[in-house]
Amino acid sequence: MKATIRDIDTLRSIRPLELLSYLRAHHWFQASQIENGAFWAKELEGESFEVLLPLDANLRDYPNRIAEVLQTLELSEGRSQLEILEDLLTTNADLVRPRLPGPNHAGEISLEQGRIVYEQARNLMLAAACAAVERRSVYARRKPEQAMRFLDHARFGMPQRGSYILTIISPVSPRIAQRPDPIEDDLVDEPFERRTMRTLAEAVHALELASREVAATGRIEPMQRAVQAGVSANLCEAIIGLHEGSGERGIEFNFSWAPLRLPPPSVPRFASITPDVIPIIRETARIFRETETTAGIELTGLVRRLDHQGGDRGRAVLATTVEGLPRNVTVDLSGVDHGLAVRSYEDRIPLSCVGELRREGRAWLLENPRELQLITGDGAGSD
Repeated sequence: MKATIRDIDTLRSIRPLELLSYLRAHHWFQASQIENGAFWAKELEGESFEVLLPLDANLRDYPNRIAEVLQTLELSEGRSQLEILEDLLTTNADLVRPRLPGPNHAGEISLEQGRIVYEQARNLMLAAACAAVERRSVYARRKPEQAMRFLDHARFGMPQRGSYILTIISPVSPRIAQRPDPIEDDLVDEPFERRTMRTLAEAVHALELASREVAATGRIEPMQRAVQAGVSANLCEAIIGLHEGSGERGIEFNFSWAPLRLPPPSVPRFASITPDVIPIIRETARIFRETETTAGIELTGLVRRLDHQGGDRGRAVLATTVEGLPRNVTVDLSGVDHGLAVRSYEDRIPLSCVGELRREGRAWLLENPRELQLITGDGAGSD
């Protein structure tokens, strides 16, 4: 027996423009317009359907008119009103549904599993948003501002039953054509929310393929290439967390795209991370973390140790902070730069420099050091 939606608040929650967008996306056309409403029609397999779409949600009989629209959509689509309602409320949104096969047959998870699953789902979306800004193997504690704003914009939907299926909703603006080629239009003017969801789909698919290559070759290069598709240590760790929170039976990802914006071309709608590749993904995250490089970072601190290596060359250990955490960073210097390090060490004057920060095991190294200057008491630099 199919459910009929009668709840007044639920019916009022369906906004006119959402319903209009849904009808247009499903190939209905406006037949005529009246005051505060419009008739929309559709021909399907020789049968005609018509609905009256109210355009003012404040009308007294608005819930009744919406109920009639749902009944007609139920007949024309052969789907339940609950399924149609879910699609109606996400017409202007891309969705990803991670399916966790591990929970019990009733599709339930414990409170502790739920805490882990929702936290890691948030980390998954943040990793994708970071990759949509810049492709890197590791995203440190300070994330791009645009990626953090995305977390406020995206939301969790109602989970589905069966296995435990999360619904993550990323609202996107509808496409308004500016060019003759609609595909080019979408790619040029792609909203950041769509770019994030597309990056996630590409990254999970690339991770799935790269894991198989690593299993066959025993080498990390396939994962390093997958960084350009959005794979990162952060993404790997979020997937590991979802796997563990789901009962360690893997994760399946299903993507669907907002019907009012063309689906991204050549992007997979389905990806699966099976339990046997989790050790590979875990090791990938570890290697990425231990070999991360941050380009063009500026560090300031005191030289706490200085080892002379003959002439005007030496190795300095700079006591500084990286992403708000205290670190000892080793840097090789020569010439004038070595002289500045000597002054910093002897006179306890902070030293500032720019370079590529790399982690090697537990050690932190600054390569290609440049722009060294001493930070004097008045805040001015001294070369």
